[in-house]
Amino acid sequence: MNPSRPFGPDACGPADPAYIRAANETGGIPMFLQRSEAAKAFHLVRESTRNNMATVFWATGTLDGQPKTVSIPVDSATKRITFAFSVDTKGNELKLTQPSGGAIAGRLGSAEITELNCGRIVTVSSPEAGEWRAQITGTGRYWLEAQAEGDIFFVSAEFVKKGGRPGHEGLFKIQGQPLTGTPATLQVSLSASATGTSEFYLVTEEGRTIQKLQMQAVNSDRQFLEFVGSVDLPTPPFRVAVKGRDLSGKLYQRFFSTLFHAESVEVSPRLDFDELAPGSTTRVAFTVRNLATPRTFKITVTDGRQFVSKVEPQALVLHAGESGTVRVDLTVPAGTPPGVGDNVVLVAAGVVGPPTSNSSVAHFSISGGTTPDSR
Repeated sequence: MNPSRPFGPDACGPADPAYIRAANETGGIPMFLQRSEAAKAFHLVRESTRNNMATVFWATGTLDGQPKTVSIPVDSATKRITFAFSVDTKGNELKLTQPSGGAIAGRLGSAEITELNCGRIVTVSSPEAGEWRAQITGTGRYWLEAQAEGDIFFVSAEFVKKGGRPGHEGLFKIQGQPLTGTPATLQVSLSASATGTSEFYLVTEEGRTIQKLQMQAVNSDRQFLEFVGSVDLPTPPFRVAVKGRDLSGKLYQRFFSTLFHAESVEVSPRLDFDELAPGSTTRVAFTVRNLATPRTFKITVTDGRQFVSKVEPQALVLHAGESGTVRVDLTVPAGTPPGVGDNVVLVAAGVVGPPTSNSSVAHFSISGGTTPDSR
C-alpha cells in the first residue's frame, strides 16, 4: 500500500521512491492499492506469513506492450504456492498456466484468486509439479513474485570473512554490502532434506541468471546444509538463487530475498566495548574507506533509542584508497534500565557520481551502573 499518496481509481501510483526501493531490496513487492482493497490484500499477507515460506521467483522489469513469458519451476515438495503480480500502469494482465496446459482462471478447484485494480494474487494448494508459465502483457513497470510453502528454503545467505581470536577463528558476517574489486566469500545455509542436488547462481532484479557459483558443502546435516564459495561480484545488483532436483526428480528453485550489490565504500566500527552506562556520553568511532575515485560521502547515523547526540564530521572527502574517521557521541539518559539494547547504524553515501553507499551496525546494551563521561 501507499497510504501517504492516494491515487484515483484509474491510476497505479505514483508511489514514494523510498517505498519502491525498500520493497526491491528486501524481496517484497509494492502493491498499489485503493483504500477499498486493503482487506482483499490480506490474502498476500496471510500466505506470506505461513511457516517455511520461500521465494521461488522474484522479478521486476518494464513491459513494452509485447507479451512476456516467465517459466517458474514448481517442485513436488511444494504444498502451496502464491503468485503475486503488481503493476504501476492499469490494464496489465497476468495469465498463469499449469504444466499440464490448463490456465488458472476464476475460482478453479484448489486456486484462490484475488483481483486488484493494479495487480493479481493467486494461491494454489497442492500445485501440479513441473514448469508453470506466467504470461504478462501490458506497459509500464511490473513486479512478479512466487512464494512456496514447503521443505526447501534458504536458512541464510551472507557474505563472510575470516575472524575471531587465535584458536577460535571462523567465518563471520561482514558489515554492510560486499566490496567491489576483489572476490568475496559467500556462506549459504539451506534446508535441503527434500533435495537431491543443489547448484547456486546469482540472478538479476529481472530474474535472469548472471553466473553459476562454485560452492562446496561443508557439512552433511541436510536440515541445515551449509555451503561456502568464492564469488566474483557482478556490476549489477543481484540475488542468490539455488536450483536443482528434488527427491522425486522434479526441478526446484529458490531465491534468497536480500538484494546484494558490490560497493566501492567500506564502513566499519572501531570498538573495544559493547556496553553503555546510564547517565553517560560515550564516543564511538567508525572508519570509512573509499576504494574508487575521489568522492565526497554524506554521513547519516541513526539509532532506535535516539542516543545519538553528535556526529562529526557529517561529510567526508576521500581520495582513492583513503580512509576517514567518523566520531559518534551516544548520550544515555540517567535511569535507562539495564539490558536495554540499541543498534547504531552509520551509512556513507556518495554525493555525486555513480551511486554508491554502504553501512555498518554497532550494537550496544545498557550496563547496570553509571560511569563518568567517557569522551
